Amino acid sequence: MLEVTSKVFPEYQQTNTKKGSSMSQQVWDACLHIIREKINPLAFKTWFFPIRPLSFNSSELTIEVPSQFFYEWIEENYSSFLKDALKEVIGPEARLMYSIVMDKSQGQPVTIELPHQNSMSGDFIASGIPTAARSKTRDDFERNLARFETHLNVKYTFDTLIRGDCNSLAFAASKSVAQSPGQNAFNPLVIYGGVGLGKTHIMQAIGNSVRENRLSERVLYVSSEKFAIDFVNAIQNAKIQDFSSFYRSIDVLIIDDIQFFSGKEKTQEEIFHIFNTLHQSNKQIILSADRPIKEIKGIEDRLISRFNWGLSADIQPPDYETRKAIILSKLHQSGVNLDEPVIEFIATNVTDNVRELEGCIVKLLAAQSLDNKEIDLDFTKSTLKDIIRHTTKRLTLDTIEKSVCSYFSITPNDLKGKSKKKEIAAGRQIAMYLAKHLTESSLKTIGLHFGGRDHSTVIHAVNTIAKRVESVTEDRKRIEEIKKRIEISSM
Repeated sequence: MLEVTSKVFPEYQQTNTKKGSSMSQQVWDACLHIIREKINPLAFKTWFFPIRPLSFNSSELTIEVPSQFFYEWIEENYSSFLKDALKEVIGPEARLMYSIVMDKSQGQPVTIELPHQNSMSGDFIASGIPTAARSKTRDDFERNLARFETHLNVKYTFDTLIRGDCNSLAFAASKSVAQSPGQNAFNPLVIYGGVGLGKTHIMQAIGNSVRENRLSERVLYVSSEKFAIDFVNAIQNAKIQDFSSFYRSIDVLIIDDIQFFSGKEKTQEEIFHIFNTLHQSNKQIILSADRPIKEIKGIEDRLISRFNWGLSADIQPPDYETRKAIILSKLHQSGVNLDEPVIEFIATNVTDNVRELEGCIVKLLAAQSLDNKEIDLDFTKSTLKDIIRHTTKRLTLDTIEKSVCSYFSITPNDLKGKSKKKEIAAGRQIAMYLAKHLTESSLKTIGLHFGGRDHSTVIHAVNTIAKRVESVTEDRKRIEEIKKRIEISSM
């Protein structure tokens, strides 16, 4: 091993106060010194400051990263930098281990350890990562179970699911089903809603919860398309008996997007018999669809009848507060912070579904790692312009004017006039502030719309409201309420 000297950066010391062992800290500081010279400063601060050295034994350094997403991003984008730095500091025999914080919601973080991929021979399969530490007794028990692929994504849990008015019934019913699968009134549980609203997440959260608490239960998640394809293959290969026996052995069966079965008579026949067997045996059935069951054409009446035996719960597009909570949760999982104006901009403009919200965060982080720029409001607008274009086009200055007037109980003439009454002046400044942040209108256009004012007046209004939003809770709540009205008006 090479002799190392500590190269600690002042800003790193302030950010990372929990130190590892003396030697591990020295080794990691030396690596940071090398890496810092090779990547842009913002990327270095974003992706390397949160890392904490834990231990150093022989030629192996163990570091802690704040999330699974963080680990995957580091491995995909900065693996070569880490490898080169480790070899330079430790030597050619250097090895790196990750300790990943999987859950901070229950007191002490639960961590798992993974090797740096470049320190292993052969492929490393990330999908096999567990979500929590397990006891030796539990591991021994699971090793004795026959190998069984659940097709569940371990990231889809109740802890990572944001509850709001949009999914409250589905969430409550899913928690109940997870606690007593097959022994409740919600069998089958049918969850329906549009694309990207979280149906798959909530269904798989049930499966993961059952797997965590009922070790012997056989849980299977399958898309309706895969079910249909496997069914056809079973017929062609004279394996239909094996196919039927397999599905009848499942304790918790989760089938996604059942509208795909529309018009498939043979497949529906098989589903009918599997459903009867499982239901009579008090096994849990969970289904999802993109619309209410009764609206799916091409599904046999006898199946429709059975699907309605339990509970149907819908998921609606998330409201503003839920969208903000989803963004904050995604940032927390990623170990990254964004300024409040950026979060509010995304929550206001990306309204259709959860998947788009999460995609915005990933796109922002990817763009930031490639550009030497801070993720501020202008950077966010530029990066996400393709995603939010349909929303910004739909939102007009007239919509903002109408919503502000409604909130303050004033008229458009009041808003555009010269009155200096407190409520009218406040409404006028707020209207210009929102117009600047929620549309792509120029300062000149905004000023002309709100009474023929010049661009300097608009700038003054924007800056005044921005300061009050940061310092006055009442004003911040007022802005959020008006944004909600704007959102409703623009739908």
